[in-house]
Amino acid sequence: MLTPLKKEDFDKYIDFVYALALDPARSGYPTYTDGIKTRADFVERAQKAFERENEQILLYERDGETAGWIHYYYLAADKYLDTCSFCIADGMADAIAEFTAFAREHFPGSELYMKFPGENTQAEAALEADGFACIERDFNDVFEMDRYEPRQSDPDVVPVTRENFDLFRTLHAPHEDMYWNSDRLLADMDEWRLLLYMPGGVPMGALQARRDSEMGEIFGIFFPGEYDNRAYRALVTAALNGAKADGAGSMVFFNDAETQADALALGFRCVGEYMCYKTLL
Repeated sequence: MLTPLKKEDFDKYIDFVYALALDPARSGYPTYTDGIKTRADFVERAQKAFERENEQILLYERDGETAGWIHYYYLAADKYLDTCSFCIADGMADAIAEFTAFAREHFPGSELYMKFPGENTQAEAALEADGFACIERDFNDVFEMDRYEPRQSDPDVVPVTRENFDLFRTLHAPHEDMYWNSDRLLADMDEWRLLLYMPGGVPMGALQARRDSEMGEIFGIFFPGEYDNRAYRALVTAALNGAKADGAGSMVFFNDAETQADALALGFRCVGEYMCYKTLL
């Protein structure tokens, strides 16, 4: 059974739920096992559910006992539903089924995204049985900036501006099934570090990274054809240099099997496997 968490009961459950957040087999993404995010970060993010009209925490009860919670948020204009934490001690499949039924009732016509560590095999089986599509399966990599000395940037890497944005769009267009499509990026450019790899003036690679003074994130690298090792390393190096200049303490990057070796060679540390599922409610 799912019931809304009352603000006055928050302290009653926070230690129990945070312990679940540290177990990748019993929690969802974003993960708190990465050595970057802390208990204070978890508490701060969870408490925002009581301040925002588009968020809520649902307690999951099983056999008369509280077995965890689900913290979700909804972007009505985009019909986008996602979770901030999905921590379940027992009955993961039932919790997913109940939450999906709740979402279908309250947010029909929306897209629901469910994200879990690879270790959460119960979630994986439940989502696939319910017809969710696995749209991403990557390695969750992190880069600590504290001992990083900026490296020489490749002169063929140039920043994306409003003037050359259409070049970026041509490489990003085949990947517009993500929330941050080209139009949203163009409207919110100040929050992003967008880069182009332009040998001979030809766009042969593009990078999309979120700017943050604490923890940056590379959302993706895009090529006009097959994977380009040189373009990847040049773009990621430029992104790391930029994050260092911003004062970020770390950088997060989800790499696929093709790019993982280069990510590790550049100094990223693998936290684990990441799975993203989606369905239309």
